[in-house]
Amino acid sequence: MECLSHGRIIGIDVSRDWLDVHCLPDGQRLRLTNNDGDHAIVAKLAREQEAIVCFEATGGLEWKLWSVLAGVGVETRQVAPA
Repeated sequence: MECLSHGRIIGIDVSRDWLDVHCLPDGQRLRLTNNDGDHAIVAKLAREQEAIVCFEATGGLEWKLWSVLAGVGVETRQVAPA
């Protein structure tokens, strides 16, 4: 199992309609729509915070977000569901 050791992490619960975002260590939370415009917001937030973005495998619902993040150089991790 890979262990993350990084100053800032953004965890995202990805669903068909929503991205529930939680930023660590500051505890900021927000809910965004799962669309191209809000994917860009997540990318901007991650780049500003120099954060790693983690999300569960959700049967493909995460792929567009993942592509946007990778396209702008944001480090990402797909994690197994709990």
